[in-house]
Amino acid sequence: MKVIKLNGMKLEKNTVAAIGFFDGVHLAHKELINKTIEFGNKNNLKKAVITFDVHPKSILFDLDYHYLTPLKRKLEILEEFDLDFVYVIEFTKEKAVLTPEDFVNYYLNNIHTIVCGFDFKFGVRGSGTTNTLKEDSRFNTIVVDEVTYEGYKVGSTHIRDLINSGQVDKVHEVLGDFYSVKGEVIHGAKKGRTIGYPTANCDTNNYLIPKTGVYVTKTKYDGTWYDSMSSVGHNPTLNCLAVVSVESNIFHFNKEIYGEEIEIKFIKRLRDELKFDSVEGLIKKIDQDKIDSIEVLKNLK
Repeated sequence: MKVIKLNGMKLEKNTVAAIGFFDGVHLAHKELINKTIEFGNKNNLKKAVITFDVHPKSILFDLDYHYLTPLKRKLEILEEFDLDFVYVIEFTKEKAVLTPEDFVNYYLNNIHTIVCGFDFKFGVRGSGTTNTLKEDSRFNTIVVDEVTYEGYKVGSTHIRDLINSGQVDKVHEVLGDFYSVKGEVIHGAKKGRTIGYPTANCDTNNYLIPKTGVYVTKTKYDGTWYDSMSSVGHNPTLNCLAVVSVESNIFHFNKEIYGEEIEIKFIKRLRDELKFDSVEGLIKKIDQDKIDSIEVLKNLK
């Protein structure tokens, strides 16, 4: 799979491409991508995905946007599909004001078939729709219907709501996996080791972080998944941090891994973040958290 920045470059001839932001690469996104691959293989076309480097809202409204899958992670997931190319549109305020016609002429020039979701919009103020694409006779357009689960539209917004509310155990069914974040292990206050629970403090950068609390997790280091439990919050008993930290206590693990990358997968939220009157009270609760985490992980399919 070759990654190409789509800045005035033409797509390869005879290409079928799925287009969208693909934050999370969830089940509806996978439906889109798999239809693209199926159509490409059947018609001997090059198979591609067209996506964006940042969320348009981050540019249009100067937001500090947090992602289910930042671009680097998104490309890692797309690598698992049978794709020839991923074209990345580098979004700017100038590109945000392109008319739908200009967007098509600039980015879809040369394409054989475009595949998009039923609610795909593009161009200035989202004025381009699937009908705009279908009316263009220069290429074919395949529109994928809405994908639902338990009455909800499978989409990034629903998944974000689940993560923001701490319902990470419900994410698996619509994401296709448990939600995870990746980042470098950074130095913290190192208070955990003083109470027998050393933690790896993960720099989550621009990932969406789950609701504060204590979670059952799996943590991946150097290609191996370890059982773990993780705290998301301000450490009110020991540190009282101003910013939210994500710290993983990895079971049966004693390596120094500062500066190295880990991935933390959120399995289930155990409880709220609490402030204890004493360190002893905190330790007693963490002891129980570990027992509870081991039980959940033991029953994990």
